This record gives sequence, C-alpha cells and structure tokens, in this order.
Amino acid sequence: MSENNTTGTTEADVSVYQAQQMLEKAEWAVSAFSTFGRAEVMKIAEAAAHAAETRADEFADWAVRETGFGVIQHKAEKNRLCSRGILDYYREENLTDFRIDSERKIVKIPKPAGVIFALVPSTNPVATVFYKTMLAILSRNAVVISPHPAARECCVEAAREMARAVEAAGAPDGIVQVVEYPDLALIDAIMKSPKVNVILATGGTPMVRAAYSSGNPALGVGPGNGPAYVDVSADVASAARLITDSKAYDNSILCTNESAVIAHTDISARLIKEF
Repeated sequence: MSENNTTGTTEADVSVYQAQQMLEKAEWAVSAFSTFGRAEVMKIAEAAAHAAETRADEFADWAVRETGFGVIQHKAEKNRLCSRGILDYYREENLTDFRIDSERKIVKIPKPAGVIFALVPSTNPVATVFYKTMLAILSRNAVVISPHPAARECCVEAAREMARAVEAAGAPDGIVQVVEYPDLALIDAIMKSPKVNVILATGGTPMVRAAYSSGNPALGVGPGNGPAYVDVSADVASAARLITDSKAYDNSILCTNESAVIAHTDISARLIKEF
C-alpha cells in the first residue's frame, strides 16, 4: 500500500472515498427512480433483460475462462434465466403502483428499499449480477455490485452492460454501479456505510457473517448443500436420474445441488444400483 508523503492519504483511503461517492450517486439515483411509474420501470427492465440475454453466451464463456469453474452451456442458461427469466416471472407483478384493498380498507404502497449493496460469488458470477440487477430495477432500487476478485473482469463488464442498457432506456445515471477493484477493507467499509439500505450477500460463510454483522439489513446466502429424501413411494429410476443430473449441473458448483441423499430402507439398494 502506497502513501502520499505530503497528505498522508493512502490508496485505501482514496478507494473508500470513491466508494462513498458511488453510494451518494446511488442515493440520488434512487430518489429519482422511486418516482417512476410502472410503464417506465418495465421499459427499463426490458432493456436490461435484452442486454443480458444478448450477451449471455459471451459472458458464460468469459466466466468459465476467468474463474476456471463450471460449464459454458450451463452458465449461459443461468444467464438467461436470471435476466429474461426474472423479467418474465415478475411481469404481471405490480411493484410500483398503489393498490387498494377495499374489503380490508387497506392501501398498499410499494416503497423501494433504497441503495442495495450486492456481493457476487465466483461460482455464479455473471448470473448473480444479472439476477440482483433485475430485482433492483423491477423494485425501483439502486444497486452497487461488488464482484468476487476471481471473477472481477466478467462481472465488471456485465454490470457496465446493464448500466448502459438501463440508462439508455431512461433510468437515472447511477442506478447500476460496480466496485471495479474490490478488497476486504473496502467491502467492509461499504457494508457498514449508513448510505447502504440493504445488503444482498451471496458467497462464503465468512462474507455472509460479515454482512449480517455490518449494522445494515442483510439477506445472506451461504453454502446450501441440501439433502434429497427418496421415499419408498418414489419412482426410483427417475429420482436417481434427477438427482444425478442436478448434482452434475455446471460441474456441481451450485450450493443448491443435492449433496446428500437420504433413502428409505426398502428402496435404498435399488437407488444405489440406479445411481
């Protein structure tokens, strides 16, 4: 770490200062974006989904080359599912307009959370950038993305692509931003900033714990390793195939893949044979 002998300012100080500027820009952007109507928001979300979908294959190849993880075809599928797929899933949801429940005499008022700080893992890098950006846009929030250092280059370009697309469609400048050179001290400073309203933390257990202890609201997703239960009533051959396909998907780097199997005694031998 270098230091300026005249001012005593370190590179770390400069990085934190620049990050605070990003958060201030995001605050301004979300204050404007929160006034947008549903038609405007959907137009911007459509532009984001189109940009992500157009480069899904390219970014899948880039992610595998940069990280050494996964299967290009599978990452391309996830890139599409986490962009166009998210838009299609929420297309009929009204996340912007007031809704009146006359029977219960309630007015529901959608309110953006504000500035979202989104941490991205190396295992599912670009798909996570797309996923968190789409959710932020649909709910009229600003998002600041922090890529894993091992997937920095593909994530930075993916975030820039999304930023270009949404701004061209009318979103305020600063709605989508990215921390280009993340390090632990910088990420810790951003997570603890009072300008951050929500942290979306996807990654290893230490990082998720740091997000939860930051003092800001956080949604953490660490290792999953979920088990699968195969009952005596199951189609054993089908169960074995589905579990195997899931576990093998993207070279088994997803934490949602089945990592253990619990089988009923009466069919356990058959299940092993099918495996």
